[in-house]
Formats: sequence, structure tokens, C-alpha cells
Amino acid sequence: MRFLYLRLKSARFDAELLDYPSRAATIAELTDMLDAQLPETGTIHFVGHSLGGILAKNLMNGLPEERRGRIVQLGAPNFGSEMAARAEILGPFMGPVLAELEPNDAAEDEQLDIGAIAGTAAIQALSLITGVEGENDGKVSVKSAWGHATADKRIKLNVAHSTMMLNGEVIAATIEFLLTGKFRENWRG
Repeated sequence: MRFLYLRLKSARFDAELLDYPSRAATIAELTDMLDAQLPETGTIHFVGHSLGGILAKNLMNGLPEERRGRIVQLGAPNFGSEMAARAEILGPFMGPVLAELEPNDAAEDEQLDIGAIAGTAAIQALSLITGVEGENDGKVSVKSAWGHATADKRIKLNVAHSTMMLNGEVIAATIEFLLTGKFRENWRG
């Protein structure tokens, strides 16, 4: 996320790079840890990759409405990921959050201004191993990454899950959404 963070700083955002022990706690515990690091005043926007996108929604829901800005989610498993269910054996190494990322019916979040970016650069043969069906980024399906985002606030780009935050088009779309609350028509294709 450091490269994306630096690009946000150069676009004149007062960006902060928050770190958390993703393998050591539950989603609720991670949310509490991050909440303690947030500024006490002002509007807050979030950009979160994968689990970070889920945490961003939780953090935004905990803010007073007048402080809520926009969220950009990069490959966030809003409806979970089949890969998490298949990786259950890795639970001792991945921590308690893995079980929370199994396929689920995510709570509605229409009250939040979310721009969802999904990747489509998965190698289809790997779907046999990961269990992720349909268009996906190698770990999260497009459907799950889009979550409940409305059609004008969701896009899919030819990027892989693990590297999407380094992609110039993803970064440009992230900045555009933070500034305008929408994605350009050609990205929504």
C-alpha cells in the first residue's frame, strides 16, 4: 500500500498509512485497533485493499455521519471468498480472521459512499485450486468485490488481487472516486 499512499500524498490528500496485525485478531478487534488511530476531527476517507476494505466499512460505520467521507475498496471480499473456505487448513497461520472471510451474505451498506474496484486478471486454471468462480482477481470474485456498490460506483479492471494497489489505472480510479464520488464511464464498461 506504500506506493498508493505516496500517490495519494502527491495528489494532495492528507493520507495516513495505517498498519494492523491481520493474522492476530478478529475483524472486530482489528476495527477497534484502527479506530484508536483515527484523527479525532474532520472528514475521513478510506482506501482499503482486501481485508482493509472490509475494515474501512466498519470504521466508517463507527463515525458520526458528519465525518463520513468516501471509501474505495480494492478487491475487498464483501461477500467473502471461496478461497478462505478452502484455505481453512491454514487457519493456524492466517489467524482468526480467515474464518470470517468465508462466503457470506454481507450486511447492506447503502448508507456509505463506496467505490468498489474489482480485478479480473485471475488465471482461470487456478480456480480449480482456489474455488473462486466467475470473473475474479485470483482471490476474490468480481461479485464479492463489488458488494452492494451501485452500478455507477463499481468497476472492474484487468488486475490481480495481490498487485492491484500498484496499478496506475487503479490508482487513477481511486483518486477520481475520492474527488468526485464516481468512476469515469469508460471504467464502468
